[in-house]
Amino acid sequence: MAINTNTPVSKTERRVYKRFKNLSVNEEPLPQGDGTIRISPFDDYYIFTFYNEVDNENTPIDLSNVGTIYISFIGENDEIRIPYYTNVQEVDLSQGQVLFRISKDNSKKILKLDNDNFYVSTQMKAEDGAESDESVIYTGKFLSLTDEARQSLTSQIEDLTLQYTKEVAELTDTNTSLRKEIEVLKAKLAQSQLISDNLRSANEKLTNELAKLVAKIPSADAIKVLNEAADAQAQSQKERAERQQQEVLAKNNSSRSRTRRAVTEQDAGRLKKYYL
Repeated sequence: MAINTNTPVSKTERRVYKRFKNLSVNEEPLPQGDGTIRISPFDDYYIFTFYNEVDNENTPIDLSNVGTIYISFIGENDEIRIPYYTNVQEVDLSQGQVLFRISKDNSKKILKLDNDNFYVSTQMKAEDGAESDESVIYTGKFLSLTDEARQSLTSQIEDLTLQYTKEVAELTDTNTSLRKEIEVLKAKLAQSQLISDNLRSANEKLTNELAKLVAKIPSADAIKVLNEAADAQAQSQKERAERQQQEVLAKNNSSRSRTRRAVTEQDAGRLKKYYL
């Protein structure tokens, strides 16, 4: 005999747990206010690990008995308050770990707020529904993914600008030092050239006098002295030619140094113009 009990039959209830792995296990804990999270226009998951400093060591806070944990975003005219995500494995509240899931709809609301603060808080609830005061355990900042990319680009440009500024300063110092050395060398060269010119003039006079003497009183010794004087005069002319060549090289090096500095300053100028 068939009996109709009118009792609805449903499928057995199943609870599905998601698994998350914390990839930031080696990061240094950030003090109050320094933490930053990135908000996308989609579903986002955030794992936090909270610590207390005990005897100068970071000790995880036991969150297993603090009640409900919330992450809140509070603006002038709107407030988004999201409880911690419980349907998850491998997140240990007793070790200070807590996971939040921010839905796509909440993400869009958060990105429209007029400030960029977030708060993590706890609140106890009694069996009769009475709630304790809510206590904040951490506060930080949030960025949209677009703002993060812009901030990253700005940081890169600032780093490059600083690098170019340092290089320009170093090249300027090097050029200044080289110019001082060149001025010292020019002074020494001018003094040496003056001495050389005087010696050359005296040697020419001596050579002429010797030539006259040889013409009047020919002798092997006089001819030898005359030849030595002529050799000394030729050597003097050779040294003068080498000095002139060195002066040309020094001018060319100075010109190349100025050109390199000008190119570097132009690069820095273009980068600064792009940044502005």
